[in-house]
Amino acid sequence: MRWFCLWGSFASFRERLLPGPSSRVADVEMTSSSESTAVRRGIPAPEVNVTSGRAWDFLMSTVVLCALIIPTLVMTAVVLQEWITRPEQRGWLVLGFGFYIITALRSLWSILIRLCRRMLYIRVEVSRYAATTLFEALTDSLANEAEMQGLTCSWDQEALQEHDKLTGKIKVKLRFWSSQPRNMTIRLRVPKAHGDIELQDTEVERLDLEVQFIPGDDVVCGRDSRLERREVLVLSVRSNPERALSDKEMLVRWMEHAYVHYVKPIEDVVNVYSLQESSSDWVPEWKFERVKPCKNASATGQGFYLERHALYNILADAKLWSQTALRVYMITGPPGVGKSEFTIWIAGQLGIPVYRLCLSSPRLSDDRLAQLFSQSAISFNSILVQVDEFQETLQGWLKSDEKRHSGVSAGGFCEMLQGSTSMSRGVVIITGTSEIVADCVKRRLPAVFRRIHSTAELGWMNPEDIGQYFRRFLCGFIPSCTAEEWESWQRTFLEVESWSGSRHVSIDMLQQYLMHQITECSCLGYGRFVVNDSKFIFRVNDEHIQQVFLKMCNAQDAKIFLDDYSPVALVQKSLLSEA
Repeated sequence: MRWFCLWGSFASFRERLLPGPSSRVADVEMTSSSESTAVRRGIPAPEVNVTSGRAWDFLMSTVVLCALIIPTLVMTAVVLQEWITRPEQRGWLVLGFGFYIITALRSLWSILIRLCRRMLYIRVEVSRYAATTLFEALTDSLANEAEMQGLTCSWDQEALQEHDKLTGKIKVKLRFWSSQPRNMTIRLRVPKAHGDIELQDTEVERLDLEVQFIPGDDVVCGRDSRLERREVLVLSVRSNPERALSDKEMLVRWMEHAYVHYVKPIEDVVNVYSLQESSSDWVPEWKFERVKPCKNASATGQGFYLERHALYNILADAKLWSQTALRVYMITGPPGVGKSEFTIWIAGQLGIPVYRLCLSSPRLSDDRLAQLFSQSAISFNSILVQVDEFQETLQGWLKSDEKRHSGVSAGGFCEMLQGSTSMSRGVVIITGTSEIVADCVKRRLPAVFRRIHSTAELGWMNPEDIGQYFRRFLCGFIPSCTAEEWESWQRTFLEVESWSGSRHVSIDMLQQYLMHQITECSCLGYGRFVVNDSKFIFRVNDEHIQQVFLKMCNAQDAKIFLDDYSPVALVQKSLLSEA
């Protein structure tokens, strides 16, 4: 009978865990959560109470304190009595009890200090290995504030070389944090937050913070044997149970502010990242590659950017939606018309870094692509992914023997653009020649083109673009010309057959020609070099302006240069034949 009752209880318990056929239909999709089911059945929600360990800490501190005070007083009284009554035994007292007494008291005092700090202080540890970007942001913020106030806290510095984010040049820098430990005290003034609104001038919260920098040991990492340091930053705040939560919230707000300020792009430059690997059998990682200056329509020389009307729609769409969704754009056109320059320009307009990606790399697979664009692999909230020379990738996808294709597959790329592992925000720009948008290619790869939100084509320069580029590129070298003189020379330049005829002109072609002619004018002695911020700037002499413009508008020089220029041809047969 007992076994029968046990079997009945087990059967009822099994029915609750494994519903019968009548109830399995409702389990095809779990549409209702456990919380809503509990509420519907009238079952109260469980309560969670965290038991505080402060009472135990106080008790242990009291015990340790008593263990310190009572033996200390007793031993002090005994030693003093023996010291006074028996002067001949003083040396033996020191030798026999001094070491053990000091060691015991030192251990007890260290235990008491740890207990007191655990009860009275909030301790936050930031490791360089666990949170690299946050660690760099906090150390950089503290170093900048200390240097601006002239309080270096120590004369101990570490010299290193790093790239300047504005100029891209390698500079020598004295690092605020060195190989020695360092302690400093700071006072935070954090604006009080009310929801999502911060009152900058009315309410300010103050917090005293003790900072301890622990350099750690040097560690040899990777097969390239690079030397890294296990650095740790310890933040300690004296608090109590009543204001512990508010103090933690202030710490979080300060650390978030330091992080946002650290990753905020510098104006007029774009950071470019690429995949690098320390060994041939290691997974590649995103590493900072270089700084690219942002071009704009108001600049001169090589800093001038020719804005094309065909790209305004993409810029507007990116500003509207790239902060909340992933947007994919395709830019097509012949070589040299400015597709890569547009990628850098729009990244500067959006204030996000550029991540260069080559889908045809044999070291890249579908799984690695998903891993490289996961949240843990990227240090920024929003990025721009540049996929250049897409026609080469398409040619590999369209081959009849798919097994021989190395690199990312079409399905893996589609999963990255729109799938469960795709990025939640940002921009992906795919660039290539005009053959990638042929109808036969779209029919073979409909899933890829269905994920592209907008397409634009950059063509050859028209006479208006050529005249505008001619003026903006040269006005930095000839600043003394009037507007009437520029209009006159623009018309003269456009009358040259090489620029107004049937020859296709790209931005790179025109830029290379103008740079070549400026170099010729410099060799002829038509100008001088002015040193400004360690840069050599060429200025045309006022008495040679006429000769310089005649050199620029020389039809024979233009014909010779363009004939020697590498021919620009759209080789579409290879890709279209595969399609």
